[in-house]
Amino acid sequence: YRDKLINYLEQEKPYTDPDLKLQNLADHIGIPSYQLSQIINTELKQNFYDLINSLRISEAKHKLMDPAHQHITILAIAYDVGFNSKSTFNTAFKKYTKMTPSQFKKSPIASTNL
Repeated sequence: YRDKLINYLEQEKPYTDPDLKLQNLADHIGIPSYQLSQIINTELKQNFYDLINSLRISEAKHKLMDPAHQHITILAIAYDVGFNSKSTFNTAFKKYTKMTPSQFKKSPIASTNL
């Protein structure tokens, strides 16, 4: 089920839905939510919300680095990747990257193409 979960997350990007719940993910994969939670905790070494937020931040970083998305505001990118608010996005972004989205966008990391 771990591989099925990872494939689904990579292919379908359900984490971009701001209302995604563990139960929705479990239903799609076809296992009980407690079992999915156990897989995320033991095999991926994080909880559901950390998993989802890390995927959202990874997606946001790609969009911030992509020249095709330069005209899109940081707030629009935050909503695109599944966050409900700017403050939640900024907090999560800083947790995973040690910088704000604005700092990241201006950093040399972001200016190197994907």
